[in-house]
Amino acid sequence: MTALQKHSFNSLFANEHACVSYLFRRRWPFGFKCPFCGSVQKEIAPAYTVVCRYCRKQTSITAQTLMHGSKKSLVAWMQVAWHFCYRSEGLSARELQRLMGLSCYQTAWHWLQILRQAATLAEAMVCRGNVLVGIVRLSVLNAVGDSTPEIALALELNQRRTNTARAKFLLVEEPSPETLADAICRLVLRNTTLQLREEIWPCHAYLPDSYNCSKPTREQLQQGRTLIEEIQSWLAGVFRGAIEVSHLQGYLDEFSFHYNTAFWPDRPAVLDHLVTALVSTPVNISPADHRLRGGGGS
Repeated sequence: MTALQKHSFNSLFANEHACVSYLFRRRWPFGFKCPFCGSVQKEIAPAYTVVCRYCRKQTSITAQTLMHGSKKSLVAWMQVAWHFCYRSEGLSARELQRLMGLSCYQTAWHWLQILRQAATLAEAMVCRGNVLVGIVRLSVLNAVGDSTPEIALALELNQRRTNTARAKFLLVEEPSPETLADAICRLVLRNTTLQLREEIWPCHAYLPDSYNCSKPTREQLQQGRTLIEEIQSWLAGVFRGAIEVSHLQGYLDEFSFHYNTAFWPDRPAVLDHLVTALVSTPVNISPADHRLRGGGGS
């Protein structure tokens, strides 16, 4: 974190109270909404724990979110989220361990897993407009040797300078025209123009009629190749080939988050985008999912 970034962080998140105020606004931008009775109470001031004035039940700003059950300080959470958003080149668990002064690698790893889930939720919107679709093989190294999983990609062909061009990826097991068509439906909005690369053109027969399919131009294919080069370089730079296929989807989602927000006008807006997903989406969390229960670097 540079001196300027550190000053900016401290001005926003100087203490737990500042973090509570920020997270409260991110989770309940229109006033506290009780998760039990659904009543909205705009008059309630930001607080870590809130008691509903109607049903009298108590909740906190982290209850039933991806931060649920964590004993880490809110300042530490905001610092980790800050690093995640400001390091568009990616953040490995080893690097996070160093930045946060953590004694345990697993703590950093699990922390990053949670932030990747938040990044996935933040960028859940599917691609739309004019979309290039293809299937690629990214060579990665997992625990048992070389693996080249099939990855469906969707790239909006809008101008990046408009801040609307987005990319999404999905691992595809046992690719076939049917499974690729299903992947496209999960990645791209209906009533969209699809530019189908040659290798997946046969799947157009299995797509809903609402898609308008055609073959991409040479320029559009080059945009796809550039994207593939970017993600190959990003994966190699951050993880140095030490990637298990079981975690690859999370890494792809992290890349999408950085790629899709790269041309946003400022990083605080990106932080807001991530943290809103971190605290505003109710989830069911089992003890096995998150192990950020201890304090310090444990």
